[in-house]
Amino acid sequence: MPETIAIRPAAPAEAQVLLSVMRRAFAEYRGVLVPESSVFVETPDLIAAKLAGGGGFLALEGGKPVGCIIAEEKDGHGYLGRLAVDPGLRRQGLARRLMLAGEGFARDRGQAVCEVQVRIALAGNIALFQSLGYRETDRRAHPGFAEPTYLVME
Repeated sequence: MPETIAIRPAAPAEAQVLLSVMRRAFAEYRGVLVPESSVFVETPDLIAAKLAGGGGFLALEGGKPVGCIIAEEKDGHGYLGRLAVDPGLRRQGLARRLMLAGEGFARDRGQAVCEVQVRIALAGNIALFQSLGYRETDRRAHPGFAEPTYLVME
């Protein structure tokens, strides 16, 4: 991974920046995932509220936003969501570094468990979380679907 990539906490005022990173990273799934990722209907206000109520991290390469994650406290544990890495920088360890930042946020708040949710169709993402020690704890379906569409992993 390039040494020029730094990860730092994200402020609520940077919600649009994080949303842009997420949409770039999730663009390849547009029209592929069913149902479509909610990242395409989220607003900067929704992202800002998540950042204000919890935390988030932004990865910057030479000042350019290239990755992010949102960390929150939910139901007595850490919740890590919206992990996003620019496609050209994948498989270089940035997702792992962002996950570790999110886990640190949870640990600093006394949370012993972190949860992620991942689409069943995204085998590579599931493998990433497994490589970080996450294990499936549940299978759930989006509203309107009879069969599970995503995994809950801790």
